[in-house]
Amino acid sequence: MASQMTSLLMEEKALRATLNSSLQTCPEVIGTIYMDHYRYVLQVCRRFFRQPEDAEDAAAEVFLKLHRVLDNRDAALPFRPWVSRVAGRHCIDKLRQRKREKTSCMEETKINEFPDYSILSPLSRILRDEKQRLVREEVTRLPEHYKVPLVLRYYNRMSCSEIARALNRRLPTVRTLIFRAKNQLRRNLQRLEMA
Repeated sequence: MASQMTSLLMEEKALRATLNSSLQTCPEVIGTIYMDHYRYVLQVCRRFFRQPEDAEDAAAEVFLKLHRVLDNRDAALPFRPWVSRVAGRHCIDKLRQRKREKTSCMEETKINEFPDYSILSPLSRILRDEKQRLVREEVTRLPEHYKVPLVLRYYNRMSCSEIARALNRRLPTVRTLIFRAKNQLRRNLQRLEMA
């Protein structure tokens, strides 16, 4: 641990000497900073982005941006925390930019351009009405003891317990009648389709 701290302090002194020279925009200086701190900056960027490619892009962009902000660096601050702050701010800016792009894309699209599938087409309405008419006809052809509970349940929207009270029958009997009525209706409609 002590040797690691010593090496970090030595790196920091060497970096300060390089940065204090008037070669801040020199590609060799940026290259040295890149080689020494890329992994650290990449770790910072990975905290902000889920996709590894996005984190790698952001880390590379930090180093592209670094030559512009190097003059603003506080010399009293160690380099690694400073570059960490630069990377974090860059990632936050990038995330904000993405959010703005997403919202601006949504604002630009007009809702009228999307088809409204909740409204049936004229053909769909005709087919639906025809199917409902066939179902009603078949319901009227059911025996009376099947027809009455089915009509009360699906056309009058009564609960099974309300039907049981209205017909003066037990609840399990009403449920069985409705079940059998639906099966009979289904069989009758299948026969019609086959014919």
